[in-house]
Amino acid sequence: MALPKKLPTLSVKEAATALDVHPSTIYRWVDEGELTAVRYGKSPSEGSKKRGGEIRIPEHVIADRMRRGPVAEIVGAAA
Repeated sequence: MALPKKLPTLSVKEAATALDVHPSTIYRWVDEGELTAVRYGKSPSEGSKKRGGEIRIPEHVIADRMRRGPVAEIVGAAA
């Protein structure tokens, strides 16, 4: 049986550049479930506040987010 093809992925920085947002926005979207991501690497040690590993976002997830139009975030705006 052949191994599955590896999905092309982007780093957090590359995804932020593609979507024209700050990398911290990418991390927040991943935490909130807005973007699907894969974490590679070593798991954090017990008791550590770090999450461990490298976050990679599949290219098709970024392409889908780009198709939805420009990202418009208003920080501190009154309702």
